[in-house]
Amino acid sequence: MTKNGKCLWIVDTLLRSGGLSLRELNDRWKNSSLCEKSDTVRFHERTFARYKDFIADEYNIDIEYSSVTNKYHITNRDEVKHNALYTYLLSAFRVAELNTQALKHRDKLMLEPVPTGVEHLAAILQAIDKGYTVQFDYTSYYKPEPIRDWEVIPCFLRIFEGRWYLIAELTDHSSTRRLALERISGLRITGNRVEPSSDITPEEFYFDCYGIIREEERKPCLICLKADKQQCNYLRALPLHESQEETETTEEYSVFTYYLRPSFDLFQRILWMREKVEIIAPKNVREEMAEIVRKLAEIYIV
Repeated sequence: MTKNGKCLWIVDTLLRSGGLSLRELNDRWKNSSLCEKSDTVRFHERTFARYKDFIADEYNIDIEYSSVTNKYHITNRDEVKHNALYTYLLSAFRVAELNTQALKHRDKLMLEPVPTGVEHLAAILQAIDKGYTVQFDYTSYYKPEPIRDWEVIPCFLRIFEGRWYLIAELTDHSSTRRLALERISGLRITGNRVEPSSDITPEEFYFDCYGIIREEERKPCLICLKADKQQCNYLRALPLHESQEETETTEEYSVFTYYLRPSFDLFQRILWMREKVEIIAPKNVREEMAEIVRKLAEIYIV
């Protein structure tokens, strides 16, 4: 197993246990399905110290030893558990840990398709790391012909609904584009060093957005969503957005508020919940949803 793989295993094991002694950690590693028979490496104090330092430097996850309990534990546990990237990596790692059982019981597993465009991830991340632009051909569903040799500044990557997207800035810094990786071909890293604008970061760019679409002309507003007594449980368990707040609770329904830009992705997600939810404010967003529903009714009502 690679060093990064063992580091993820250490982080995952300490997160799930709350804290372990070095002996307990070695016992769990020995019994792990990831520990190959040929792997005789044990975590001695010096060996584990190197892993601990590597995890701190590369993952920004702090592991400390308690002389009271004689155990190692993750100090920034809550931060790790609520970080989307760590959650994604650890989830993928836990699935990988089950590979032997998954293959054995493959007829008992029903999986979704893997995210598309993953073959471009390494090159794009390398370009971001080095500060280079990337160049590629791109097929847009809104243009009759592919865009050839398009050069952009890669800013960051995002996964949404089974697709990887590159958020990129034009080389003159005039605007940004969201590009689906599966529609990219012939990607190559150029020798041109161009830094993206400092404010184009995942946190800043998508702060008040739901989904992958960021409509510059739409201003964020406080959107109130009324959910029936069943649907509100789903929203509590898996909030639509980090700005979600439950502002009213009754036996029959709850009201949730969101500070978001109204967008195609948001309306689509609300429609996905069918009659279980209702936009009650603001008036213009409710009217926009009413117009969408009216057009749907024209299609389906005979």
